[in-house]
Amino acid sequence: MMNVSNAECFFQASLEATQLKTPYPNPNMSRSLDKNILSELKSEDPKPVYHDLSRLFANLPESGLLEIEFLGQSHPLEPGVNYLQDENAVAIPKLRLVQAFFVAHQILQKYLQASRVITNDVIAATSILLLMDPEHLTAANIRKRALSLPGHLTQATLKSELQFVDSLLTARLHRHTKSPTLWSHRRWIVSTCWALGIPLDIRYDIQNVVMVAGERHPRNYVAWQHARFLIDHDAALAATVAFDVKAFCLRNHSDISGWAFLSDCIARIQDEETRRSAWSSILEDVLSMVESFRWTNESVWVFLRIMVAREPANEQESKRFISTNAELSARVPHSSPQWLIIERARQWRDRYGVPKVA
Repeated sequence: MMNVSNAECFFQASLEATQLKTPYPNPNMSRSLDKNILSELKSEDPKPVYHDLSRLFANLPESGLLEIEFLGQSHPLEPGVNYLQDENAVAIPKLRLVQAFFVAHQILQKYLQASRVITNDVIAATSILLLMDPEHLTAANIRKRALSLPGHLTQATLKSELQFVDSLLTARLHRHTKSPTLWSHRRWIVSTCWALGIPLDIRYDIQNVVMVAGERHPRNYVAWQHARFLIDHDAALAATVAFDVKAFCLRNHSDISGWAFLSDCIARIQDEETRRSAWSSILEDVLSMVESFRWTNESVWVFLRIMVAREPANEQESKRFISTNAELSARVPHSSPQWLIIERARQWRDRYGVPKVA
């Protein structure tokens, strides 16, 4: 196991090789803003708004994640009220976020052009920058540098950073849940925890971060790729996680990314008997749902054809697949895309299926 001092040196060296990219506000940004919003931006002091919003992330809840969403102009707040909060749920008007962003950007510019000393003000600014723009690579890299300072790589600071980034990844914000920059930042935090021997609950993370992000943003391949990264660290969890993901997929049957991960997760089960048992159980459950609800979408049938081609099916399992396929095929017009999907699944099984078992 890597000790703290060695880990600090390793991650500091890796960060020194990372070039900071500085996004400057578009000088023509005002053209894309409503005149009323521009008027409010010019008439109000944005600093109190910035301080209120940045304190949200400086004082994260003791347990759980912030549940963040943005409010439009249809939900105006009283003067002096910069956000609404009910326990962990937070609603922020877009106007207030823009005001806070301008202040945060000024703080970032001073940091980049002057001392390059990472202060608490700079860290607070990066939280607002990432809330406004989840692809703000400079803000994410500054947070890595701050964590990598001598004495800062502790379980408390890393868990706090994980809570911050998970709050963004699971927010009701379309760009954040599928942000490559935020998922990469999370991967760095997790890798750092593992290098320092800090335990993480992988199953919990897949259930409460990856799956939530997958529901907020369907077909979230970036989130599911992170799940592969997590499960590869402890393949012994693959069987348990597979049944968790099966439940997700049955709730979101058109999500091809979820089905693809479920297929990969089953394949990662190392014990042959356990894998065969999980495969058979999940196949039966999915076929039952397909038959009951007459699912003909491509996502579920691509999953099924891979399942029956990957593992040797016994006679009962083969008949189950064929009968369900034939029943749905007979119910849809042969000129429809749905019939073609079902027919291709049967052809795939016939061509690539492994020999049957007794």
